[in-house]
Amino acid sequence: MATGLTNAEIAGRLGVGPATAKTHVAAVLAKTGARDRTQAVIRAYEAGFMNGR
Repeated sequence: MATGLTNAEIAGRLGVGPATAKTHVAAVLAKTGARDRTQAVIRAYEAGFMNGR
């Protein structure tokens, strides 16, 4: 998500179906309380889950 990949691109990299990737992205948004992918990435960075690369 942090690199701007689409659900289909995420699915391809992880070897899962696009619907599975979409479900996991939705779960991340729900768990972080984020309204969109950008906000979820910001929250993950602020929480220390990402190193800024």
